[in-house]
Amino acid sequence: MTSEASESAHTPASEAPFDREALRIIRSSAISLAHLEAEFITRLHKDIVALSPNVAVQMADAGLPFCERMAQALIWVALTEEPPNVIAGVLRQVGADNYFEGFRSADYISVAHALVRAIRDLTDSEWVTSMGSAWISCFMWMQPHLLAGARQAAVAPVTRPLAEESPQVPQPTSQPTPEPTAAPAPDDDEIGYGQLMVSMTLNPRRDR
Repeated sequence: MTSEASESAHTPASEAPFDREALRIIRSSAISLAHLEAEFITRLHKDIVALSPNVAVQMADAGLPFCERMAQALIWVALTEEPPNVIAGVLRQVGADNYFEGFRSADYISVAHALVRAIRDLTDSEWVTSMGSAWISCFMWMQPHLLAGARQAAVAPVTRPLAEESPQVPQPTSQPTPEPTAAPAPDDDEIGYGQLMVSMTLNPRRDR
């Protein structure tokens, strides 16, 4: 084993970057979503309520702040130049905020389906199967950090954190991409990749 491979094998999950090829694939649609942020949030909220009505019932403002936070976090992850450990820290805060608002970790599967559906509908002209797979991979990479934030919030004092600002979506620029690495293995709370792929095959688009 080379020293580079050895270092990669011992990289903590919180410092593991998102796969470079998947990031390249989603960047173009992420730029489009950044320009359609308000519509993305509205569409996401509509889809989440349709797929998981209890989200609207149990969360503030029928879950709209949650949808805004998740939409902005997804675009930010795709476009930011911050290092993986910083991204992970922000996602843990997002997960904690979701928890404090009453979101149940088990409902992330509905969020994943809703995100894919909303992105597909808003980027229909450029949508291909590989893009769907890449966005699913992005959510799968984000999910352990969101869940970690929820677990930390569950044992933290009831007082909500003072810092509640959503991550600021960067302006689209030419950016270096992080080195690829394997995604962390899912735990019992995490969504299976196959489950998300089912949502893609139910509404197939063209592939190139």
